[in-house]
Amino acid sequence: MQPYSSYRWFAVLLLTIGSGFSSILFAGDSPPPDGKSIYNRFCIYCHGEKGEGDGPAGALSGVATGDLSNKAYMSQLSDQELHDRIAWGEEKYPYLQMPGWRNSLSDEEIHAVMKYVRTLAVDKGPLTTPSPKEREERFRKDPLERGRIYYLHYCSGCHGKSGHGDGEFAKTLPDRPAALSNPAIAATITVQSINDYLTARKQSKKVRNMPIFEDDFSDKVDEIVLYIKTLAKKEGNSKP
Repeated sequence: MQPYSSYRWFAVLLLTIGSGFSSILFAGDSPPPDGKSIYNRFCIYCHGEKGEGDGPAGALSGVATGDLSNKAYMSQLSDQELHDRIAWGEEKYPYLQMPGWRNSLSDEEIHAVMKYVRTLAVDKGPLTTPSPKEREERFRKDPLERGRIYYLHYCSGCHGKSGHGDGEFAKTLPDRPAALSNPAIAATITVQSINDYLTARKQSKKVRNMPIFEDDFSDKVDEIVLYIKTLAKKEGNSKP
């Protein structure tokens, strides 16, 4: 089974539904694609009606959903990069948590939604968050930042964004996921132990509440463990 996050499940559902509608609505002779209608079928669930990142599925995403309405941020994205983000998503930009839509939308449709997204940007003053370039550089150069993104992406759905075992999916599980921020639990975590657990080499499938991660996921584990240790440190420092 592939590694999963809460957002990934929702995105797969939208991808399946959206693909069916796309093939029906844009088959044969048709007028140019309408960017707003495409946005409302594929993007609004996370980015929200005004692009502010407040859609109903945005809260399920470990990594914060992008604010497409922030002119200061959006102005730093070229049309080509915005096109590629829509087309490739996290496959090309792993620090984002969004699917790529190139297999569901034609290039013409991607251009149409890109043009519509541009209309959502409004002046909210100077940029107070990292720029697109800064986000990319931080992910590329900082192993702790990669660990943070990977943890939020793959683990926070169950273990919670702060590692308290209170993620969205924890509510539906018979047993509460481990509180990885607990210093006593974090002290037992090593790259090897996590690899063994995630690939089910030492665990019975009958008692597992989490998926079996494929071996090619192991290259991310050392950075995830690095980030988990910081959660435990924060937890320890917060206690009187």
